[in-house]
Amino acid sequence: MKDIILMTPGPTMVPEEVRKVTGMQPLHHRTPDFYALFSRLNNNLKQIFKTKNEVITLTSSGTGGMEAVVANIFSTGDKVLVASIGYFGERFYDIAKAYGLDAELLDFGWGNAVDLNVLEDKLGNGNYKALLVTHNETSTGVTNNVKEIAKIANRYGVVVIVDAVSSLGGIPLEMDEWGIDAVITCSQKCLMAPPGLAFVSLSERAWQMAKTSNLPKYYFNLKKAKEGVLKSNPDTPATPAVSTIMAVSKSTEMLLNTGLEEVYKRQVLYGSKVRNYIKDLGLELLPREEIASNLITAIKVPEKYKASDIINYMKENYKVLITGGQGLLKGKIIRIGHMGYLTDEMLDKTLTALKEAVDTLK
Repeated sequence: MKDIILMTPGPTMVPEEVRKVTGMQPLHHRTPDFYALFSRLNNNLKQIFKTKNEVITLTSSGTGGMEAVVANIFSTGDKVLVASIGYFGERFYDIAKAYGLDAELLDFGWGNAVDLNVLEDKLGNGNYKALLVTHNETSTGVTNNVKEIAKIANRYGVVVIVDAVSSLGGIPLEMDEWGIDAVITCSQKCLMAPPGLAFVSLSERAWQMAKTSNLPKYYFNLKKAKEGVLKSNPDTPATPAVSTIMAVSKSTEMLLNTGLEEVYKRQVLYGSKVRNYIKDLGLELLPREEIASNLITAIKVPEKYKASDIINYMKENYKVLITGGQGLLKGKIIRIGHMGYLTDEMLDKTLTALKEAVDTLK
């Protein structure tokens, strides 16, 4: 059966070189070969996170990484602000509430970006311990200006927690330089590997908070995980997803060999190409173009169409899989992911399939 081209928010396409690695016999996680591999991965991740801090590998989805950060650096009743622009901002809020934080949702609306002036007013008058925010909101195709958001938060001494699950390795993010205290990402989006791993890095300020955190954690205990990373033979506290670690070690090596700046430039070109094509088809983008993501494009479905019909047509006739909306936007938009491993041929086929679907189904 011919492979489906995944043009979704994740999982994304996996390069053949990485797929070959996933089919190899897994290493035992308490052997010199694994220690050497894990050490290389840790070094690669620090370069991609743009940090001098250790990066912790967790066997989970990106949501597990988000939960781990909340459980490890906060204590019951800590006052935090969640700046939400969509489905995954709301998820961050739900996690904070589940762990007993005094969490407040600052909702900027689905399809919008964080308004920096509103955020500044809120942080300046709220006595918050931390700000939780999504970098690239895949539910709406919007990218937040995290650099400026972090600058505002730091002005008021507020800890900055960034969900970079769909952005790290695809668009610029400088953890140390921008003053971000926690960054979370995962294996199956811009890092070009299969699902199964989350990656978390904390600043020194966040690690100091972790020392006094009173929230429950066991499997997601980041202090124990950090101890493993710092060993001369680095490892994880429990059995990790070894095959996925092998895959991400390869994919991050490929990413760094390409060069992050080159990847960022390519994503700008892909994002612009998709948006221009959508407008030429007479379709409407969900967000304003100046805040639109270069990693995923959200398109409003005209009234005479059904999102499911467009998605099914593209899959059945072109073997291209895109996805629909989530939550409030279910049935109202379609979303094309163009992050991670992507070729011009894949993108052109996707756009052709969309045009034919729109022409045929009208």
